[in-house]
Amino acid sequence: MDAKTLASSIMDAAPLANPIPASDERYIKRSINLLRADRLLSYVILACGLWTVTIGARQIVTSHSLVPLWDEWQEIDAIATAPHHQPPLSWLWALHNEHRVVFYRLLLLTDIHMFHGKHWISFWCMLAVQFLFLGSLGWMFRFAGLRGTLWRAVLGLGAFSLFCPSQWENFGWAFQISFLLPGFFLMLALSAFLKYERSIRERCPRWTYLGLSIVAASAATYSNANGVVLWPLLVLIAIALVPRPEVILSYAGFGLVLIGSYLHHYAGPSIHSSPLDSIRHPLPVLEYTVGYLGVIFPAWVRIRDMLAVSSGIFGLLIALTVAVWVLRRQQREPLHMALLGLISFTVATAFITALGRIGFGLAQAFASRYQTFNLLFWFSTVSLLLLLADEINSSLRTVILTAMAAAMLLAFAVFPLGLKASRTRTQQSEAAATALLAGVSDKQALGVLFEDPSLVWRDADYFRQQHLFMFSDSKNDQMGQSLSGTYRIGSSQQCQGRATMVERVPPEDLLVDKGAGGLRISGWAVEGPSKTPVRSLVIAADDKIVGFAASIAGPFTAKHSELVRKPESGEWLGFARPLREAKLIDVYAVDSSADTTCHLATVEVPQR
Repeated sequence: MDAKTLASSIMDAAPLANPIPASDERYIKRSINLLRADRLLSYVILACGLWTVTIGARQIVTSHSLVPLWDEWQEIDAIATAPHHQPPLSWLWALHNEHRVVFYRLLLLTDIHMFHGKHWISFWCMLAVQFLFLGSLGWMFRFAGLRGTLWRAVLGLGAFSLFCPSQWENFGWAFQISFLLPGFFLMLALSAFLKYERSIRERCPRWTYLGLSIVAASAATYSNANGVVLWPLLVLIAIALVPRPEVILSYAGFGLVLIGSYLHHYAGPSIHSSPLDSIRHPLPVLEYTVGYLGVIFPAWVRIRDMLAVSSGIFGLLIALTVAVWVLRRQQREPLHMALLGLISFTVATAFITALGRIGFGLAQAFASRYQTFNLLFWFSTVSLLLLLADEINSSLRTVILTAMAAAMLLAFAVFPLGLKASRTRTQQSEAAATALLAGVSDKQALGVLFEDPSLVWRDADYFRQQHLFMFSDSKNDQMGQSLSGTYRIGSSQQCQGRATMVERVPPEDLLVDKGAGGLRISGWAVEGPSKTPVRSLVIAADDKIVGFAASIAGPFTAKHSELVRKPESGEWLGFARPLREAKLIDVYAVDSSADTTCHLATVEVPQR
């Protein structure tokens, strides 16, 4: 109810012959002021959420890269080494660590066979999943009867949680769509179930909605390991809202089949902690779980661990309070149960992750890829608390809305860190990939892309033959071609910079061709007018392309948290394989259109 509606209803209810007592008048004015404040705060929260959507969507698009990274190499290797590059059908649901990533593998196959592995299909799907999640969220709250202030507030908070840049790993790495899908499928399953529950109350059961809910839960099971959690959650929600045997048995039956298929031939990764052993150490598991759910500060904050654990405990206490509050009611609201399902999903995800990863230490719980579930936990907990506060105390509702708006505004101060982290990861991988483009088997560079450099080097031949991933760009497959025939040579005033180091890659740093004479070259370069760092460079000898370079945030051996704090300086790193008789090599900066170069430096080739 807005301020005008409240005021008019009060005036209508009060006979003119009976003046309103002073105490009641103060109460009315206070209520109207609170409603006005709440309305304003809801618009602030919605605006913050929509601005976060803009930032997060741009982050996803600008993080796109042609270079596969880390877990992707394992999946690509299965295709590259399969007979005729066609893995068996069973590969689709084979384990990847503890996950079964059917949807990612289908996307990967589609990308390779239809789009030359350019990765755009994965990044557009990430964007689509987040927008569809937000749309489903807004629809579910609208369907449940939320309007006005509360609807704007929860939608704004949901938008903030879904697009917050702190989950930058999941926004900048094609494989990570597997982390975005389970929450989305849970939202679809809950939305469909709420529609089914409404149809039951209207005495017109729509079994289609129950079927859609089961399909969504099935999809989650084969998206990521935590997808199996949906089945017991849906069974419990069904018991609470629609205690019909056929409904409960439907969820339980399909759940047993899907969980059974997931566990078939299951074997946990050897480097992970054994869940059976971990459960015997409850305190480290609890610490990891609450740290996972806590507020994560940058790595250089000295009391980071304490802040994460204490805020995680605080969040869990709030979640437990609202859960007891909801479950003790005689009549349970479907929307409240749906939010309780989201809370339970995120807490279960944190607990399951702790069982397998406490051996890596508490700091591993702060990984940005886990922020997707962390943010979903806080969204569902705060939203449920807000809805309950709205029913009992308008002052508490205003306090919660104020805290939400303040927290979101403060979070904008650290958004640049997430955006910089995303750019830095892309920079490092593209700089490392120049070794593959130039045919230099530098172990350190290949180790940036995956822990097994020999696998990366082996699969690069498959990429080159099939024109996949970074080799799908014709400009990256021009070794030995004429520079002037490939690029237009622009004015040298269009760029500034120089080469600061040229060295032969030591034989011990090479996987193969230890006597081939590969060069490692670095320097700095910026575009002339704008002074922005040059992103891509090409290296030539006697007008023949002999290597490539790319901007880099810092040494490959540096910690990522240190690189994020480092200001951008235009540093670049590249690799080249000039002919034996070459005495000089030229470095050219490539402009943003990728068709014009600017001469940057000429350097001597080091003697053998």
